[in-house]
Amino acid sequence: MRYDIRKPPREGIAPSTWKQISSVPALKVPTFKILIVSKAFPWPIIIRAPVGSVVTCGTIFEELYKQLQRQVGGVEWAMVTVDKTRKEAIEKAAKSRQAKDKVNRLKRIDWLGDKTVFEGLERDKVFVKMRHLPGNASVAETWVAIFEKRQW
Repeated sequence: MRYDIRKPPREGIAPSTWKQISSVPALKVPTFKILIVSKAFPWPIIIRAPVGSVVTCGTIFEELYKQLQRQVGGVEWAMVTVDKTRKEAIEKAAKSRQAKDKVNRLKRIDWLGDKTVFEGLERDKVFVKMRHLPGNASVAETWVAIFEKRQW
C-alpha cells in the first residue's frame, strides 16, 4: 500500500482501507517494539506497541507521521549543510509545505524532499548493520522504510 506521509494516516489512507488495516499486527510474529531506519533520513524511529497490544499497521503509520512532523534539529541541519543538493531539496520542500500549513520551521518531513510516498518496510541486513550505532543494543525487529517520489 502506498501512502503520502505528508498527511495524517486517517486523512491520507481511504477510510475503508484504514478500517481494514489499522488494527492488523504489523508482523506475522507479534512484536512489541520495532526500530525503523531509512536511507531517506538519518534518525532512527522506535515504535512501541500500546500497553496490552502489539505493533499494528496503524501504529506504524501514525508514529511515522508523528515523527516526521518533528522539527529538524541543529545537528541534523548541520549534517545537511555540506550537501548543497540535499539542502536545496529540503528548503524547496519546506517552502512548499509552509505555504500550506503556515508552520515556518523546518520539519523532518521536509528532509524527504519530493520522496514522500511511503512504500513500506523491507529487510536490509547490510544497511541495518551499517546504520547501527556501536555500543547500542540492537533491536531484533529492525526494518528499513522505503520512500518514493510522488507522481502528483
